[in-house]
Amino acid sequence: MSSLYSFALLALIAGICAVALLPALPPASVLLALLPCGAALTLAGACAGPRWRWACTLAGLALLGFAYASLRAHVRLADRLSTADEGRVIFAEGYISGLPHSDRYGRSFVFVTATPDLPRRIAVHWYGEHPEVIAASRWRLALKLKRPHGQQNPGGFDQEAWMLQQGLGASATVRMGTRLPGLAWQARGDQLRAQIAARIQRVLPGSPYAGVIVAEAVGDRRGVEPDLWERFAAAGTSHLLVISGLHIAMVAGLVSALTGWVLRSIPAITQRVRLPAWRLSCGWVAALGYSALAGLSVPTQRAVLMLSIAVLCLLSGRRWAAGTIWLLTLSVVLLFDPLAAGTAGLWLSFLAVGGLLWLGGNRMAPLKGWRNLGRTEIAATLATLPALLYLFGRLPLASPLANALAVPLVSLLVVPLTLLGLLDPTGYALRAAERVFAFTDWLITQTIAWLPAPWLTPPPGWTLLPAALGILLALAPRGAPGRPLALFMLLPMFTLQPPPVTAGEFRATVIDVGQGLAVLVQTREHTLLFDTGRPGQAQRTILPLLRRYGIAALDTLVVSHADSDHAGGVAALLKTVPVSEIVGSLAPDVPALQQRAQQACQAGQRWDWDGVQFSMLWPPPDTVAADDNAGSCVLQVSTAHTRILIPADIGKAQEAELIQQHALPRYDVVVAGHHGSRTSSSQDFVHATQPQWVIYSAGYLNRFNHPHPEIEQRYAAAGSKALRTDLDGAIIIDSGQPMRIHGWRDWRPHYWFTR
Repeated sequence: MSSLYSFALLALIAGICAVALLPALPPASVLLALLPCGAALTLAGACAGPRWRWACTLAGLALLGFAYASLRAHVRLADRLSTADEGRVIFAEGYISGLPHSDRYGRSFVFVTATPDLPRRIAVHWYGEHPEVIAASRWRLALKLKRPHGQQNPGGFDQEAWMLQQGLGASATVRMGTRLPGLAWQARGDQLRAQIAARIQRVLPGSPYAGVIVAEAVGDRRGVEPDLWERFAAAGTSHLLVISGLHIAMVAGLVSALTGWVLRSIPAITQRVRLPAWRLSCGWVAALGYSALAGLSVPTQRAVLMLSIAVLCLLSGRRWAAGTIWLLTLSVVLLFDPLAAGTAGLWLSFLAVGGLLWLGGNRMAPLKGWRNLGRTEIAATLATLPALLYLFGRLPLASPLANALAVPLVSLLVVPLTLLGLLDPTGYALRAAERVFAFTDWLITQTIAWLPAPWLTPPPGWTLLPAALGILLALAPRGAPGRPLALFMLLPMFTLQPPPVTAGEFRATVIDVGQGLAVLVQTREHTLLFDTGRPGQAQRTILPLLRRYGIAALDTLVVSHADSDHAGGVAALLKTVPVSEIVGSLAPDVPALQQRAQQACQAGQRWDWDGVQFSMLWPPPDTVAADDNAGSCVLQVSTAHTRILIPADIGKAQEAELIQQHALPRYDVVVAGHHGSRTSSSQDFVHATQPQWVIYSAGYLNRFNHPHPEIEQRYAAAGSKALRTDLDGAIIIDSGQPMRIHGWRDWRPHYWFTR
């Protein structure tokens, strides 16, 4: 019977998770009809004989899970901003939820409003000078609204999925605002959290670890420095920088142990109470309080729910198999929040716990001793390895050692000292927590220097199944049947790579960098990057894309000109990725290039990579441009049958000279000049190039109105089909016969995408 329960839970989980893979949701009417069908099948399974019991029960629960999760997704999508209200300025009253965050551009926060026809939760940014914005304060704001939208690239962060999971139905910028009297009672806890965060910053002024201590205390991780994130991610220990299930379980465990010690020291109480029940209950209450202090974020809610189920199972007095508790917990978490099925954090947490349970023989008893500590770290690392490789393309070799060193320090010292510091008026406890974490960071730095975390090309999805089976065999007891096959089942994940670009052909990716430009061109053995987008785009989009493609170095970086929407990511890129050659029109005082040799781009430069010809068409030698745009590099990439043109930001005057000097041929693809601005793409230029496809690299609802409708009409009249990075995501062009071109949103569609 227990096996039927386990498979029933698996069926429910599978039905819920299937929704995350859908390109579009079924109509709500169909889903409402599926609910009674699933319930009927489940009831039929309960009443059927052995022959049909399994089939009916599993099918019914899978159907119920699918219909339920789909309906929950419909409800969440219904709370999104309507298309009609996008771009409008609307007055809304509400309060600030969570902790506001400052950056160099202004202040960002979540605004909760009950204004009719608006989403309940809106991600707001207030640019420039503004009044003091504090947690729980009430405001009347004039908001310019935008539907959830994010850049879509291979390997990139999915902003739209994240906003859906967080219940954010729109984003907005503030045009004007008026503070209303009083504080919102719903967010009084956030005011306390803000005061705690401010006190920590006062006690630790200028410390690079102050953001970590704030994160450990109140769950606000936005102050953690990016370099620190990168180090801990390379070591497989980034979970220590946020309030995770580990922290909550640790607080519960410490309070439970302390409760047991106190009660055992008072014999009169020990004789009258059930000690295990009191220990578990006190630990659970402490974990709930810690989670409330962290703002009860969505991941924290899931962790508390997981702990609550485990505590209830232990208090029930029944002997539960650890695997059954694991499946039951996962089922309840997904029923509570079906959209969590699309989050990496949920699966990494459950896989790590699952690996420990499998290693422990499906028992809840802890593994003791230093030797077993090492085994548990290896088990947790192995259990999450396939997911880490598939999702992030990273192999954290240092993870077992780093976790063995860092987890005790953070769990047993940093977090308790941080919580003690909330009550310590002297600040000594907070300073001690900061010093312990500084030592932890030093250990992590030494560990990854010895065992770096190489980036690997993410494996094909089908390799996850044999890899998972291989992990199960590897963690099985000695002598288990098939255990020697574990290594062979893991091999496909590490050895199978996507086929390289064919010799004589190229793949060009017009990266979705918002209002800017970045184009990656790959041949069989070489890689060129043309421009780097705005500041921050290298970290957010270009570097993840290079890792997804398995590109560890660039042969050539072309920087067309010094405008920030083209050269803004140069510094971050050069800091991270080896570049053999830099070609561009950058001024010598650009900080990122002061220590690097560069070659000016000029017409007449030509080279051949693997049978693909690269030609620089502009600017002419010794030309002094009137402005940066006029001096932009213009690159042509061609094969025997495919030709593309990247004209950067040259204007109509430069286009006219190009036509006169080079007798421009017809192109298969043209990346529209200056993002589709009216200053480029003259009638003569469009007529001369006559592209089969035109690509506009522009930001969603950008303030420049790029691409301009006049330019779109001009290319359409010439017979060109159009793709836009703001609507289609990254545009991928594979030369060949025939040439293939597609947008990332169409190639990997999801039901939550907005266009």
